[in-house]
Amino acid sequence: MTAALERALGSVPTEEEEAAAVPVLVLGPAGSGRTALLLRAALAGGGDGPRALFLAPSALPWFPGGDDEDGGGGKDRRALQRLELRYPPSPGALGRELGAVPARSRPPGLLLLDGLERFLGGSPRTAARLAALLLEAARSPGPPRPPAQVLASLCLPPPGPHVLPVLRRYFPAECHLRPQPGGPLRRLRLTRPGIPPRCWSLRFGPHGRLRVGPEDMDEDRDRDTDPEEDDVWG
Repeated sequence: MTAALERALGSVPTEEEEAAAVPVLVLGPAGSGRTALLLRAALAGGGDGPRALFLAPSALPWFPGGDDEDGGGGKDRRALQRLELRYPPSPGALGRELGAVPARSRPPGLLLLDGLERFLGGSPRTAARLAALLLEAARSPGPPRPPAQVLASLCLPPPGPHVLPVLRRYFPAECHLRPQPGGPLRRLRLTRPGIPPRCWSLRFGPHGRLRVGPEDMDEDRDRDTDPEEDDVWG
């Protein structure tokens, strides 16, 4: 996965992972925590993380926050200062936003697109075009620098039967979020070409707080949770 997602899940990325900009598609049903995970990735690393551009079809219902101890950088003002939120309301507006990224004097090192399904309309052709624009925006012109890390989220089921296969041509890595029945626990499975899959257990709380555990987290303990913690959107 990208280094930003590694940090968001409490892992220390290797030098190879820092240098590799493997596009990641974050998949999950409504309410699985896709938006919260992307925001956490944007803020991971505190003030030392890369500049992040977060694109979404509509304004977020709440602003990211949380305790520093969860690794999300929610109270680190430097982390918030390097995060830019933009809300293109249509595919055309999104295309203009992406087309303007390479011309910025300080292009972002992390490019996140939430709610990809809202821009597709079920069209494989539109999916291919937007994916290509997203990856092209991640390539910065000028002096040699690594491409921006790209994370995009898609709600399952996809808006059309052929959309997901098209997107997989552009996103070699996938991050699957699966809610577990009866509580706020989510299972996360990451797959990348040539690397064994990795799995985590996640519990999202209010305002993007996240607890990360091993895949075999004790299920009895998971059921003993505050109902308020099941406040996940996206």
